[in-house]
Amino acid sequence: MRKLILLGLLAAMALPAGAARRVTVAQLERTLAAYHAAHRADSDVARNLGALQLSERLTQSTLDTLTTQLALGPNTVLALELLADQTALLDPPAGELPATALPDASTQQRLIDAARSYVELTLPRLPNFFATRTTTRFDDSPQAPPKGGWPVRAGLHQVGSESRQITYREGKEVLDPHPEIAASGSSPGEPEAHQETGLSTWGEFGPELGVILVDAAKGSVTFSHWEQTSAGLIAVYRYAVPRAASHYTVNYCCYRGQDSAQHDTVLDLGRSRNQQTVVAGPNISTPWPFTARPGYHGSFSVDPATGAILRIALEAELKTGDPLGLVESVVEYGPVKIGERTFICPLRSLAITRENPALNGHPNDSPALMVNETRFTGYHRLGTTVRILTGDY
Repeated sequence: MRKLILLGLLAAMALPAGAARRVTVAQLERTLAAYHAAHRADSDVARNLGALQLSERLTQSTLDTLTTQLALGPNTVLALELLADQTALLDPPAGELPATALPDASTQQRLIDAARSYVELTLPRLPNFFATRTTTRFDDSPQAPPKGGWPVRAGLHQVGSESRQITYREGKEVLDPHPEIAASGSSPGEPEAHQETGLSTWGEFGPELGVILVDAAKGSVTFSHWEQTSAGLIAVYRYAVPRAASHYTVNYCCYRGQDSAQHDTVLDLGRSRNQQTVVAGPNISTPWPFTARPGYHGSFSVDPATGAILRIALEAELKTGDPLGLVESVVEYGPVKIGERTFICPLRSLAITRENPALNGHPNDSPALMVNETRFTGYHRLGTTVRILTGDY
């Protein structure tokens, strides 16, 4: 009996203490100002922020202002960034939107046409280049307690990171082999031994944009609002794609399925990017990849001067019985110098998922929420240079 009580206490401590408190950005600002005036400890403020949920998008400009003006500590800054990530599909506060008149119907269509032309004609002309893709993984699983303490879920925290070099060659992105794969001598066509957990992002250099714009043509696209950003005034459109017209695939690894049968079983989960072979013994939960092609909706932001897409956000419309309750992704683009010229390329992407442990037969399991943040840096041109020297040397 004592053992059962102890297990029950451990499970209870691993669950969230209560529902997150929903606040506006203005309320968040007042809360942070009060913490600052009271000289609250950095770790204490960060922990309290983990219990909040924003009803509006926390934009980068507001985040930068808060960080600078209040001299926030590193833990608080990280907590704010993660809080902002979870608002990526929301609109900014109304007070941050410019009072610019809505474009007429012909201008709205012209901007959509310019965006499609940009994806079809401009993106494929990017030069060959290298870049570094760094993914940092966060989840809200219970953190290891101090010696003698209880496991507690204290909000999102970093659980790992990975840096890879990617090559963009002749209009296609090539993910270079992970060092573990290169060392093993596996060929590029073989399944990856090293696996990135969570939702896999893909196609940031053009394919994802193409899929969404093609699919949206069979769904709906409407002008939403203007936004003022560091790149200037941008036009924001809303889109919705029904399941029947969708070409967007969700690839997630891995949710924990029901306990296996009472004998050893080898499960070959297929030759794909999320491929793995699992040996399942008696009463051991088996990790399963989840793949689906749902309908989806979101927004994209267009530079009215060039037609360049500077931001795209997507939320999948999952079925009630799916093992995931939330799938969101965001890609942010900006100017990058490659060689002697400047191009619009991915700067950052987010992949956010929430599992449905109860539907997987494990109601007390974690993590429930996962955030994978990817940054693209170190752009440099792929090619050779020749220097001709004349005269004596």
